[in-house]
Amino acid sequence: MVTGASGFVGSHMVRFARQQGADVLAVVRDASKPHERWHHDVPSGAGTLTVATMEAMLNSPQMMASTDLVIHAAAIRHRHGAGHAAYQASNVDVVTALVNAAAGRVGRLVFVSSVGVYGFPQDLPVDERTPFAPCTLYSRTKVQAEHAVEHLAPAQGVPYTIVRPTIVYGPGDSNGMLDKLAAMLRARRYLVVGDGRNPLHHTYIDDVVRGLWVLGTTRASCNDHFILAGPETITLQRLSELVARAVDAKLWPVRVPLRVARMAATGIDALAARGLAFTQREPPVNHEKLDVMTRPIAFDATKAKAAGFTATVGYEEGIARTFGEQAAMSRLPLPSQSRAAAES
Repeated sequence: MVTGASGFVGSHMVRFARQQGADVLAVVRDASKPHERWHHDVPSGAGTLTVATMEAMLNSPQMMASTDLVIHAAAIRHRHGAGHAAYQASNVDVVTALVNAAAGRVGRLVFVSSVGVYGFPQDLPVDERTPFAPCTLYSRTKVQAEHAVEHLAPAQGVPYTIVRPTIVYGPGDSNGMLDKLAAMLRARRYLVVGDGRNPLHHTYIDDVVRGLWVLGTTRASCNDHFILAGPETITLQRLSELVARAVDAKLWPVRVPLRVARMAATGIDALAARGLAFTQREPPVNHEKLDVMTRPIAFDATKAKAAGFTATVGYEEGIARTFGEQAAMSRLPLPSQSRAAAES
């Protein structure tokens, strides 16, 4: 079972699990909307696919009976305009309800958390021993949800694994860091902030779903927690160059001094907090975005490797695949459209 199955990670997870021959229950907010990723290019060995809403599943938890693996990927992630109540309901309360519903019915619950729980510590690389220091509403609710899983799952007899991916990228992410960077490059509105030498650390989507599968099905990973990170780090400058090349855009040599960008972010955050600006759309820059782009970060995935998973897709390959496949996917009809065309 995959929750958040219409989202970026969830939709790829559904496809991957079907490739492994698993019968999948895809849990979504709106079951009437098919997702092209569920059906696109699924090779032989694909398992069956059933779709249900989160509300229906929680109201009828017998749907989960005899489920070997639950991947809980549903969450609100940096949704502009969403307040504390929305984050609490989607990222914490649903987790509690899911663990209760899973009692006696599932073989393993994998909770998809985030490396955002660590914040931006000075001592790098970050590993699982690094103290939590969340900086955003999203990451604070992820900490709450992790605590809920760690305390409630054992009491309910639910085996669990907590996985903390780094920022994920790949085809189909319409609201991620690299997608937004590409859009700004295409619009000729992107400049590197700072000197561009700060290290960043992402994970390609194929590595993420494979990691969730491996860590969710390995005995050594049961009732434990893991960082899931790509095989290498990259500087902001190099990342910008690779994305610019992938989308055939020009990367301007001019840089914005970080001090200037921080001053602008302070003003924008103040206006947004008072409801005087950016009430309907995301601001082009704020301190949260600058943190993600300019603060140095790196992660140690040794623990996941010891449990049997190693990421393999580097930035050169991952970025080329992201924007090449994304362009191809944008030209494909939805499954419902394909059926209608075939019937006509």
